[in-house]
Amino acid sequence: MAEEAEERASGDTVSVAKPEGEDTLRKVPDVELILDGFGFMPEANQFKSAKELKKIYKTSKEESSQSPCASSTNIDIVRRYTWKTRNRMTVQVITYGATITTIQVPDKKGVPDDVIAGFDTLEEYFQPANPYFGATIGRYANYIREGTMVVQPSGRMYMLSHNRGHNHYNGGHVGFDKVNWRSYVNGNKVVMSHISERFHEGYPGTVMAQVTFEVTCDNTLKIEMKCHTSEPTIVNLSNALYFNLAGHHAGPEQMCEHIITINADKYTAVDDEGLATGEKNVVGGTAYDFRVPRVLRGMLPRIPMGGYDVNYCITQGTEQDLSFQARALHPITGRVVEVYSTQSGMQFYTGNLLPDPDKIVEEPRAEEESQEEEVKEESDSGSESSDKWSANGEEAGEESKGKKSYGYVPLLGKKGTFYRKHGLFCLMPQNYPDAVNHKNFPNSILNPGEVYVHKIQYKFGLLLGKYV
Repeated sequence: MAEEAEERASGDTVSVAKPEGEDTLRKVPDVELILDGFGFMPEANQFKSAKELKKIYKTSKEESSQSPCASSTNIDIVRRYTWKTRNRMTVQVITYGATITTIQVPDKKGVPDDVIAGFDTLEEYFQPANPYFGATIGRYANYIREGTMVVQPSGRMYMLSHNRGHNHYNGGHVGFDKVNWRSYVNGNKVVMSHISERFHEGYPGTVMAQVTFEVTCDNTLKIEMKCHTSEPTIVNLSNALYFNLAGHHAGPEQMCEHIITINADKYTAVDDEGLATGEKNVVGGTAYDFRVPRVLRGMLPRIPMGGYDVNYCITQGTEQDLSFQARALHPITGRVVEVYSTQSGMQFYTGNLLPDPDKIVEEPRAEEESQEEEVKEESDSGSESSDKWSANGEEAGEESKGKKSYGYVPLLGKKGTFYRKHGLFCLMPQNYPDAVNHKNFPNSILNPGEVYVHKIQYKFGLLLGKYV
């Protein structure tokens, strides 16, 4: 040590070799994007019918024992993209259905949890009981009465497929949620594309759709949807995220604790079948008024069906791009999500027709079950016309023609979670339901040369203080 000190004093420097990277701090990126595989599509790129989808789901366990690498030229890979932010948010998206499968955000104690519903495996997303969890909905989200529309200015009438009784719903039997989208990475963005052929599900025109996903360091999920068409058609894209800010597994008790705010003074009226009548009702003085924050626990009993399934007419500025649509706060965990969109409507749904454990279970006889199966396959409708459905497609266990329906059929989700009635809620930005058939509703027709653009932002945050 003395010799070293003398050398320094004399002006001679001693070079000491240090391990590489000891002085240089690792630069943590604000957002990290990771790509991996989620599964393989069976044989074809997309399903041709709801019956084929059901058969694929039934045989998926048998086929899983075979090596998918046996014929790699015919394999269509479902890719998964994962964003991780410096603020401990994790988002995962898969190319099947351009589906958001995971959104993990921290609570006020810093503990992250997954706040959206979904499944662990690709095969589970194929099942008919999947109520569009996290999927991109198209060509047209929500209902079209009788599956009939007249496209202006040509005045031509088109018949769309009937997949909810006599009505068309969420793009038909095989909508945008049931195809494997092509994808590529552009910086921190993931761009997915899909071509919907002319007259698929009855829609006129060939439509090229593109959806861009981006996660920013301020814990915001940005979605931008674009469409081009070869001839006049209708387009209304959305995303069906099912939230529970206490955690997707938290169930009805915690879902009812959410405080909801919706920026709308009107909603679209519906008839007994839940289809838009073309009228708009004022929310003032009713249980549909969320212009001031309200706790769901006190509001749900005031609705005839015991829950919300309604399209709100969002209040927009005259020259405004993104408009604030809704805010959901879970005061116990402190998690907050705000929804912004360029569309004029938003479907608010509280999981009314998710499986209800309190229903009387009466299993159908084996003979009746087989007969029902044959009827379903012959009709190739994927659902019984006598069933009642919510705006997000779950089966209602109601009595029909004097016979009892299924009763409680559990829906198993991520990490062994059973999703139940009023355990999740949706805030779905969209155009109005059946807008093409109502002149007083916003335009839903896309013409050649025009570009359909729908932007959505989900901003996640924390309320650290006490909510007043």
